[in-house]
Amino acid sequence: MKTNEGFTLLEVLVALLVTGICLAVVFQSFSQSMRLRVKADALDEAVQAAQNLLHDEAFLTELLARRGGSGPVPNAAPWQYQARVEPLRWATGPDEEPLVVDGMWEVTLCIAKATQGTGAPRCITGWYRGTP
Repeated sequence: MKTNEGFTLLEVLVALLVTGICLAVVFQSFSQSMRLRVKADALDEAVQAAQNLLHDEAFLTELLARRGGSGPVPNAAPWQYQARVEPLRWATGPDEEPLVVDGMWEVTLCIAKATQGTGAPRCITGWYRGTP
């Protein structure tokens, strides 16, 4: 009686094929997680730049005086801001005309990377008291 030991060429090829498919799935997952991490880091930078601008009283005073503006974010080289300032309007009811609240302003601040070719800017809106 003859015993066969070892693997056939077909068994080795099937094992390599299964291993290759498993490795492709793993590498795809790593690649996707890397892309998500880069996007999350960019969003974190944008939020930090926006918070720095909104906590800077001199910047807000100038922004309210100019009723908006745009330009580079100070101390954050690749980031650009665009801001819109409008009087705060308060709707008292669904069919009522909104009232203008004296001395209050609605500031919409949008942050985007200057080098970013695609992707929408990140925007935040807040209410501020001031006299432009």
